[in-house]
Amino acid sequence: MYFKLVSLFIKENISLKRLMGFDVKRSKAKAIGIGLAIIYALAVFVGAFGYMFFDLGKILHDMGQSELLLSFICIYMLGMAFFITLFRASGYLFYYKDYDILAPLPIHPRTILFAKMTVLMIMLYLTSFLFTLPILFSYIYWNGMTILSGIYMVIGFFFLPLVPVALISFLSLGVATLTARLRHAKIISIILVFVLMIGLFMIMFSVNEVDQNPLTGQIDLFKGIAKVYLPFDWYRIAVHQESLPHFMYLVLSHGILFVLYLFSIQGLVAKTNQKGVRVAMKHGVSAIRYIQRSPLISIVQKEFKKFFNSVLYATNAGFGPIILLVASVASLFFQSKLESILSEAMGVGGLPLEIMILLLIGFSLAMTYTPAISLSLEGKQLWLIKSLPIQPKTVIYGKIVFNMLLAVPIGILSILLFGISLKIPVINQLLMILLVISFSGLISFFDAIINLWTPKFNFVNDVEVIKQSASAFLAIFGGFAWMAINGFVYVQLDKYVSGSLVFGLMSVLNLVLLIPLVWLIETKTELFFRKYQG
Repeated sequence: MYFKLVSLFIKENISLKRLMGFDVKRSKAKAIGIGLAIIYALAVFVGAFGYMFFDLGKILHDMGQSELLLSFICIYMLGMAFFITLFRASGYLFYYKDYDILAPLPIHPRTILFAKMTVLMIMLYLTSFLFTLPILFSYIYWNGMTILSGIYMVIGFFFLPLVPVALISFLSLGVATLTARLRHAKIISIILVFVLMIGLFMIMFSVNEVDQNPLTGQIDLFKGIAKVYLPFDWYRIAVHQESLPHFMYLVLSHGILFVLYLFSIQGLVAKTNQKGVRVAMKHGVSAIRYIQRSPLISIVQKEFKKFFNSVLYATNAGFGPIILLVASVASLFFQSKLESILSEAMGVGGLPLEIMILLLIGFSLAMTYTPAISLSLEGKQLWLIKSLPIQPKTVIYGKIVFNMLLAVPIGILSILLFGISLKIPVINQLLMILLVISFSGLISFFDAIINLWTPKFNFVNDVEVIKQSASAFLAIFGGFAWMAINGFVYVQLDKYVSGSLVFGLMSVLNLVLLIPLVWLIETKTELFFRKYQG
């Protein structure tokens, strides 16, 4: 029964149908197109990180410390374990939504727990492998690998995250339980997660030295973490020095503690699932007010409520604007260090200061991809929207406007703050603002069309749409592709147009590229709604 449950849960969470949002066998052409786009995006991602880690491996090899690449593997796995477990453990183990279906079945609760934990770990291993593959390649290239060290590396890879997962799952449960008893619990949880992420980025920024490879500034930090958390040091010594004792320390300690964890939480899992999450209720009666608004404004307001009512939605789709805001505010206090980092980057790439700022803003805008998932998040309630006396294109426009309101004001504010700290001319700031607005409109319409093309209405939880859907994947890397197109245009225009006028011409180009996207929304949205409303 355990293996049947694992197979079922994998189909629910990791299968191609769950990823794509449609039956691959029935839409082979679409599946091939999306598959090629995903392969291309993965190749670009692995290639970019692979280059940085290959260069880092050379630096460490010349220093005689190439084994520190193994510390990078450990830290990155810890990061993946933290975010995946923090967001998924509470809703997947302690408050799983299919409890009402599984509980009456003649299956031992322990079997259900073990199956769910297995699938959670599989998702963690797949994600960690994707992120650490470039590091692994760099280590093997510069150090080589024997059969024994390879065995230690693979087995250790599976045991490394076990104890962190156990600890973080309790943290996830605690946050869910405590915040559920508070008013505005979702907003409090969102703030806590962003504070934590910003803190981590500030630590990375404070220790990073100016260098051509941004990873070199993390060497001392990661080395220190590995020394404090002994299992990371055990893994490094076991693999690099083929030390059997350190390998046994890692496997036995993590294996035994994780088994004890699984058996000890059985009662807690049953108790939490039986009770469910107790949400704080607001008591009292208030008068009902009726305010007449346009359909577009009502949809935008609805999107804001949905956004702030989901911690996962807000922290993923709102990551870009928040990081951009923090970076622009930090530039006022770390002006000299920011100028040094940007100067070094300009020295390598020969790029003007304004372009470096626009690259950062473009990255943040590309990470704000709510139109690519907001329609899918309607789920099986899409018929409610369809039944309203609102044109389908108005619904899509509302989602696009919401995305731009989420990103553009912070983008404008960041340009003004960077302009103050880095003394960017006013005319350049104004033209940069126009470029940001046009680019945000371009990727917002593009993301909306992606969601209409690859919707995913049948899902078990929001994670499948926000983090695991083809729409989300294509939207993020599609945004990077639009950045690349803008970069190519800049290089060509810069040969003939001098000064900040390039930004104005690029804005015009984005508006021209926007025309066919607007046409698709205007002419095809009704057809899309009819096709996918069931």
